[in-house]
Order: sequence, then structure tokens, then C-alpha cells
Amino acid sequence: MSAQALPDDPAAAQLVIGVLGGMGPAATAHFQTRLVELTDATRDRDHPTVVTWSDPGVPDRVAALRGTGPSPVPVLRAGLGVLTAAGAQVLTVPCNTVHPFLPEALEGFDQLHLVDMIQAAAEEVAGAGMSTVAVLATAATLEHGMYARALGERAVRAHSPGAGTQPAVLELIAAVKAGTPVRGLVGEYRRLVAELAEAQCDGVLVACSEISAVAAAAAGEGAQLSLPSVDAVDSLVRVALRAAGFIPKA
Repeated sequence: MSAQALPDDPAAAQLVIGVLGGMGPAATAHFQTRLVELTDATRDRDHPTVVTWSDPGVPDRVAALRGTGPSPVPVLRAGLGVLTAAGAQVLTVPCNTVHPFLPEALEGFDQLHLVDMIQAAAEEVAGAGMSTVAVLATAATLEHGMYARALGERAVRAHSPGAGTQPAVLELIAAVKAGTPVRGLVGEYRRLVAELAEAQCDGVLVACSEISAVAAAAAGEGAQLSLPSVDAVDSLVRVALRAAGFIPKA
């Protein structure tokens, strides 16, 4: 997916991070918050320069993956044009479901280096020593198998929530997209994780950016969860910071 090779020593040159967002707006805002919170910084200048294009008009990614709706590629390419014109070099896309469309969208954008959210999260899961992780994601992300393949390549089994649990996952995503305050959803998130612990999983992969916002709220409240988790948004942030020549917090 990457058209541009990064410098051998990324820290030698601090690069501009581009955020192709709007999928959805709350997820993009959460990603930007985590980008600030996870940067090892003591002053303004320790943070990266960031260019964000948040377009909520990107066609529905779930429908596109299922072949029942238009491709998001033309709208994605328009956003990439805005980002490159503004000087973006390291590209982040804080939406899991859209990732299969990115190779086509990036054709010709040789100045952009994509940080692949799926690969970044799978690598962190493997590094955490998890063997079977429940993937909290849209139905289309699960059906596509993007995480099952990435995790399988690292000898980790991806568990899809069953018919009794997945509807609650989708309701949580819909609630965030509808503007429900995430702090009010922490209890439901905690119940979801407890159900997954009963399914013999030893970890959770938060693979939807809307759920990431709820998971962060749960962590902020000190909520006790039944399983450890890896958040794909945080994985994306950490790898993007390193690629741009910045230091993420440990």
C-alpha cells in the first residue's frame, strides 16, 4: 500500500501526518485526541504537524464491501488530493472497514506513506502474547476477513462474536455515530467484554474506531474489564508517530 519509502532513519526528519477521516466524524476526533495523548511531549513543538480531511460524505463502507453500495474510492481520492496539497507525507486512515479500498485509492499518490491500521493492530496483538482474540468490528470487517488473515499470519486466532453478541457490538457502533456520549456506553462495553471472556478468548481487539472511543472512556474511568485489549486506533497512532519521526509514550 505504501508508495513512498520512508527515510532509513525516520527520526532524522519529522514528517507531516495526514489524517483521512470522516468515517465517522467522532472516530476521527477520537483519533486526533489519541494522537496528542500518546505523543511523548512536554511542549507544543514536541507534537507532529497534522493535516486532517474529515469528509462524512464517504459512501458507506459496509455496503461497498458487500457489493450493495457505491465504491468509496472516488471520494477517498478527492480527500487524498487535499492532504497531499497540504503537504501530508505519512497517511493515517482511522477507519478499519475502508482499508481494503485504500490500495486502489492510493494509486498515483507516490508521496504518501500509508500506515496500515490492520497490520499495526495485528502486530501489537501478537506482541502482547494473545492466542485467541475477539475482534470487535463491523459485520463487513469480519466478513471480509482482513483481521483474521493478518492475525493468522502471526499465529493468532481471530474470534468473531456470535449471534448473541454481535448485534450489541453493532448497536454500540451506531450509538457513537448517532452522537451518544461515550461515557454513557461504558457499561455496555464492559458487558460485551465479559461475554467474550466466556467464549474462551484471552484478549480483545477493538477493531472499530467508534468502539475505540468507548474503550478509551472505559479506561479513563478505570473500568475493570474481564480481558486485556488492544485498540487498533492506538496501534495506528503509535506506528504513525514513529514513521513521522516522533516518539510515542510507552
